[in-house]
Amino acid sequence: MSITIKILKIIAIISFLIIPGLDENGTPNLAFMMLCLYQFFYDICNASTVIFWEGFIIIPIIAALIVFFISKSYKILFFCFLVLLIPLTYASGLITNYSRINFWFLFTFLLFILSSIGVIILAQKTTVKRITD
Repeated sequence: MSITIKILKIIAIISFLIIPGLDENGTPNLAFMMLCLYQFFYDICNASTVIFWEGFIIIPIIAALIVFFISKSYKILFFCFLVLLIPLTYASGLITNYSRINFWFLFTFLLFILSSIGVIILAQKTTVKRITD
């Protein structure tokens, strides 16, 4: 795997984690994910009557980030990109608070999308190049 793909993967993952929410507080995804995981495990370990199930959704997102970083197949990379993009629209509040879109949100969101697409295209080109050689 080339160094360009690795750099683009790191850029995509970091930009995914720092995308701010569009809610009142505007917490980045990393803080939102940590908060959801903490609340989920706290509710499970302390025998709470109500479990914060949004924390359970964070586990596949973390798994998709890890698989996105490790994978070399463009098909798996594309699937991971979709798995990350779909909950991002919910977690960032894009659907409900689209009127609050600012420059920082737009910059990080587009950086995530463009670097992920770049990784997928470069991975596909290296796969095709390996097959033809």
